[in-house]
Amino acid sequence: MLKMNVSQMPFTRRNSYMAISRLGENYKRLGNKEGLYLRTIHGSANTPLIAQITMTENGQEKEYGYRLEHTALIFEEKGSKIEICFGDPDTLLIRGTGKAGLHMDFLTDSGAYDYIYTIPCGNRKLYMANCYKNNCRYLIWAQEGEILLDQQWKESTALYSRLSCKGPEGFLMILREIKTEWDRECKAYDYDQARDKTEREFLAFKETMPDIPGRYEDELTMGAYLNWSSIVAAESLLKRDSMYMSKNWMCNVWSWDHCFNAIALSYKNPQLAWDQFMVMFDFQDPSGRLPDSVNDVKMIWNYCKPPIHGWALSKMMEHMELSQEQIEEAYDCLDRWTGWWLTYRDRKGQGLCVYNHGNDSGWDNSTAFSVIPPVITPELQADLILQMEVLADLAGRLDKKEEQAKWEQASQDMMEQFLQICFRENLPVALQSATGEEVENNSLLPYEALVLGKRLPEEKRTAMVKVLKSDKFYTEYGFATESPASPLYRSDGYWRGPIWAPSTMLLLDGLAQCGEHALAREAAEKFANMVAKSGFAENFDALTGEGLRDRAYTWTASVFLILAHEYLL
Repeated sequence: MLKMNVSQMPFTRRNSYMAISRLGENYKRLGNKEGLYLRTIHGSANTPLIAQITMTENGQEKEYGYRLEHTALIFEEKGSKIEICFGDPDTLLIRGTGKAGLHMDFLTDSGAYDYIYTIPCGNRKLYMANCYKNNCRYLIWAQEGEILLDQQWKESTALYSRLSCKGPEGFLMILREIKTEWDRECKAYDYDQARDKTEREFLAFKETMPDIPGRYEDELTMGAYLNWSSIVAAESLLKRDSMYMSKNWMCNVWSWDHCFNAIALSYKNPQLAWDQFMVMFDFQDPSGRLPDSVNDVKMIWNYCKPPIHGWALSKMMEHMELSQEQIEEAYDCLDRWTGWWLTYRDRKGQGLCVYNHGNDSGWDNSTAFSVIPPVITPELQADLILQMEVLADLAGRLDKKEEQAKWEQASQDMMEQFLQICFRENLPVALQSATGEEVENNSLLPYEALVLGKRLPEEKRTAMVKVLKSDKFYTEYGFATESPASPLYRSDGYWRGPIWAPSTMLLLDGLAQCGEHALAREAAEKFANMVAKSGFAENFDALTGEGLRDRAYTWTASVFLILAHEYLL
């Protein structure tokens, strides 16, 4: 059984809004002590921290060794053991054996109106933890053993609330999230059966991952677990089960991240792949715009994300067959999305579009945005050119001849402007929209225009590939997002240095299309080996390969699986 690090990979499961993580002191400035915490993933929570979980032995707190095994979190020390699994997405089962006991401190000091009250139910005593700070409630009872409540009440809130669980022959604690009202049932759970059922669900999902070389079997398992467990159930705003970017702290879907997850699923799980592709289009504005990000309760409209959706759909269609209904739906959504860019982001009416901020590009603080936006970047035009080509293809499949001709012409027109304006000495440049002046930068971002492949003139392809083969961006671990020689390079500089999964995948796709298969394979292997060394981090130090920021990020897992399948199998 592969063991994972719960300090990096949260213990959770598909469709659940609960997670357990080991957190350092003052995690995300929340003022917490170092320890193990039950967390909520709901976007409505003022704080994600619900309760601290502490192991005990004979009533005294004790540090247990722990391990995460896909579908169980296990703490064990000299014959005493506590095991946690999911009975279902809304229910945790916590089993203790030997001398092991458990404290759950519900952090009532971090918010008003938090407290626990008792509910009699036959010969059982149930506890309802009313976690106002989390906008959640949890029903808790002991199926075996006993639970004791220690709580101090003051006026309208509890100063502290602790549940302690123990039993002479062990215990089985049930914790169920209650969305609205309790159904007045205390279902009996079999811990082993519940874990086995969850394990079967996970293994069935793992079977839908792309085939990759056997030397990456551990990474395949961890990547499958990360993507499976990062899915939340359709609830509130979300109309379909949705894969979050992480259940650490990036607990949203962003309007380009989801594309990479959809592609990874498209090989063997077409329905879930389609859901992940369409999840953002569920929120498409009448203008055609997509939100920046969404979760179960909130949409962000301050920014957008790059229009890679046509490119992503073309990759998906290499592995899955779309129904006529899906083709029609995709055409309508991409038609409006592309129309939005042409209507609202072609500021000068010259056939080129702009970003109003680095966040719009997904490369938030790239040096390509070192001047005040709007900024014209080459890769934005490349994305739109590809998206218009896909629209022409979809229109042809739908026998919309006039629409097909319109998008073919629009793609050609933008390509002409792009080639004329966005290059200097055959290399791509970013331009300040208002002045037309070149933005001085050492960012990899303009080179993502290579995704156009052989659509680019040979002299431009050759010049770009020459730079990418040099040490300007290419390191021992892959393509840095800012040249390490740049005075603005930072090892943990977000898009000013670190290696990222999406930039790697888009660049390798362009290299392969240009016939640079050896370089694409070499870079894919560097990325895969870096993941094997450092896990599925949000991004990586370009010079050491160390994982940075969120350490359990789904697009990193998805891109790893895609690259290992496409270039290394």
